[in-house]
Amino acid sequence: MNSIYLCPTCQSPLMVHEESKGMHCENKHHFDKNEQGYWLFGLVKKPKVDSRAVMRAKRYVLESGIYVPLAEKLAEIIANLPQFAEGASLSQLDYDCGEGYFLRTVKDILAEQQPETALEQTGVSEAENAIFAAAKSQSGPTYIVSNLKHLPIKDDSFDLITLIDKPLKGKELTRVLKQDGILLQVAAGPRHLWQIREFIYPELSEKSVSNNLPKELELLQSERLSISVKVSGEQAIALLDMTPYAWRANDSMRHHIQHAKFDSLEIDFVINLMTRK
Repeated sequence: MNSIYLCPTCQSPLMVHEESKGMHCENKHHFDKNEQGYWLFGLVKKPKVDSRAVMRAKRYVLESGIYVPLAEKLAEIIANLPQFAEGASLSQLDYDCGEGYFLRTVKDILAEQQPETALEQTGVSEAENAIFAAAKSQSGPTYIVSNLKHLPIKDDSFDLITLIDKPLKGKELTRVLKQDGILLQVAAGPRHLWQIREFIYPELSEKSVSNNLPKELELLQSERLSISVKVSGEQAIALLDMTPYAWRANDSMRHHIQHAKFDSLEIDFVINLMTRK
């Protein structure tokens, strides 16, 4: 039986072995899902891997419910897609999925609201420790460890691709997105984590929203989700470590953030809904 995957060794199509449920290609390269419940399709030399302490901190923040409003908004957008409203099962890829929080949270919300519909979910990341945690938390999705710049996936494979708080680079996502598929991108808004960033950038100023999209994509809609939450200094540090500018915070800055009170921390995201031209 054919699959949507390509052999990471020779790029030939992978077929599913009916008895073992493993995958193999015509060149006799064989792959099995490991005991931890995910597929290992390749390791990069220097993956972006969080330490155990950082992973625990991130999980603590995510599971605290801070990002539930974002998950609810994503579920609402997906539920209103014409493809999803028809009740058909949609194939979803969560690119650089981390430990799978948004995959499982959005799916749980949709299951409560629209039990007659379904998402066939796939999460991919270069960080094996994150995928290990994701597979341990939820067995439903297909979890893959792979080089993100060269996905072992055929062209035109997914109805929906989610890219959450990650930059949109290269052509891999448009390549694996179906012609009438949807790319749902969540990007940090101008005031995201503003009160934390003030510790790092003394002359912080708000910049306008800029949608610099690849020419292969057409923007269907864009909206902003802005909320305020109360977090502890420990949670603020964990949120900081989830950003690309965490390296700018020296020990003194981190000390002040950790001992600060954030009664009204701004969470600000821009949500873009795109399709292939």
